[in-house]
Amino acid sequence: MTMQNYSIRKRLLLWISIPILTASLLIMLLAFLFTWHEIEEVYDSQLVHTAKTLLQLTEHELKESPNKQFYLGEENSDEEHNYEKKTAFRIWRGDVLILQSAKAKEFPYVEAPPGFSNQFIDDKPWRFFVYIDADRNLRVETSERYAIRYELITQLMISLAIPMGILIPSLLTIVWVGIRKSLQPLVALSYTVDRRDTDDLSPINSVDVPLEATPLVYALNRLFGRISDSFRREREFTDHAAHELRTPLAAMKTQTQVLMRKTGAVPECRDGLENLNATIDRSTHLLEQLLSLARLQNENLPLSEINLSECVEDAAVETAERAKQKEQSWNISIAENVRIKGHMDSLYILIRNILDNAVKYTPQGGTVTIALSKEGTLQVADSGPGIADDDKERVFNRFVRVDKSGQTGSGLGLSIAHWIADAHGAKILLKDNQPHGLIVEMDFRK
Repeated sequence: MTMQNYSIRKRLLLWISIPILTASLLIMLLAFLFTWHEIEEVYDSQLVHTAKTLLQLTEHELKESPNKQFYLGEENSDEEHNYEKKTAFRIWRGDVLILQSAKAKEFPYVEAPPGFSNQFIDDKPWRFFVYIDADRNLRVETSERYAIRYELITQLMISLAIPMGILIPSLLTIVWVGIRKSLQPLVALSYTVDRRDTDDLSPINSVDVPLEATPLVYALNRLFGRISDSFRREREFTDHAAHELRTPLAAMKTQTQVLMRKTGAVPECRDGLENLNATIDRSTHLLEQLLSLARLQNENLPLSEINLSECVEDAAVETAERAKQKEQSWNISIAENVRIKGHMDSLYILIRNILDNAVKYTPQGGTVTIALSKEGTLQVADSGPGIADDDKERVFNRFVRVDKSGQTGSGLGLSIAHWIADAHGAKILLKDNQPHGLIVEMDFRK
């Protein structure tokens, strides 16, 4: 089962924002419930108080006419407040309605039970309170529409929702900015590791690293240490093996040359000795390449301003003798005083390996062209068999040879050249030469 990558930033935002939103909704719900309960209590008590007040107002008429029916009239219909349209009251003495409000005229047939009750009038909810004074044979009824209570609860919840609507986005924004800034050191750490050169295995500085990421930094530093030790042991082995093999190969070559002089009159022996001498030369060349690779990889190349033109000329002069032996034509165009930042010895090895390959794979009487531009671009073109497109990337790997012409080699020349070019931040591009052959282009511009 494949595990998908996830974002720590998103997870933190979810783990923080969801509880904040849930708590806010819970606060709103609890505030609504408590507020509604208190509004019910307050308005119900107001209905009771109004009923008792109306009962006291009728005491004077009751004292004057204890045994007679009387009529107190109607409430003044001049309304002074919008809420008055949503309240009503009625007073009965026995079965006779002695006083009622203007709004109560709209529901003459509603009979509410004693105490509190809810009634629907014209499909609108009303709250009723009925107080019965049995001793005086009075019935007082007060009522109000629930719209009054709904309006008040709506206003109170809006007054709470507006600050919450400002607070929650502001809080989530602060959380998002805080998480982003808190994770910035991790982004900087990944950027630092990503910018490193392939040969930079020095420990990561853990001074500005968050405490939670410190174990990762320590683990990376230990890994870098193990990789560095592995590379060092590999280079030491290559270096030691090459040095140990150089001495017996030199002795074998000397003995072979002595035997060739002594057996000059015996053709059969001489052919075998010449093959042996060629094999020793190939082995010596392989050792020299291994020594060059081990020496270069063991060093941090100090870069300074050098004259690339002189470096190319020296390598061309060194290789010219071999080209002359194969009767090859050399076309050389080297711009003067091309200066770059580099390491002279390693660049000489790079150019020498490229020229050696050009001479080796260019046939007898072929052409090799060397061109260095003022901008720092070096091209070496030959008229050899070239390299197939599928093999143009593979040839830079160590011990890889794709040539089918029968030429001998170690498979390290282009690998060493590629390593040196990378150390200088240069690019090597292999292109086809027309009508046949290979062009090796090196760009030293930065």
